[in-house]
Amino acid sequence: MDTSTLNPLNQEWQTLHQDYERYDRYSLLIKLVAILSSLITIGLTIHLWIAILFILVLWLQEGIWRTVQARTTERLLALEQLIKRDDQNSAMQFYSDWEATRHGSIGLIKEYMRNALRPTVAYPYIILLGILVIIVMMR
Repeated sequence: MDTSTLNPLNQEWQTLHQDYERYDRYSLLIKLVAILSSLITIGLTIHLWIAILFILVLWLQEGIWRTVQARTTERLLALEQLIKRDDQNSAMQFYSDWEATRHGSIGLIKEYMRNALRPTVAYPYIILLGILVIIVMMR
């Protein structure tokens, strides 16, 4: 679609929606890296505690990634309401809106953790960690 013919709200919505879809793809990539690294670690008999730490890092990374996606979702929903009202003065306010609702560093860390614990994010990390811990206990 030619974005030059869209009004600013529609352009912003389209751009953020494309970004939202990219976040999903990259989150799947992070999950695949976690699975592959677990399999490689098990296959090469590398120290499993290192793999467990690596899985935890990837899990938190996906939580951070999903937090950015959640902010995008909030703005997309706000844009849809603005488009309904045809409020062109509110276009291109993604970062201003986020800054106005930011809760400092501790709030940001809590937001990352909340997103990391969502079931769609926690899968497959909990399963991978369980498998690795069982293998560690059996050795």
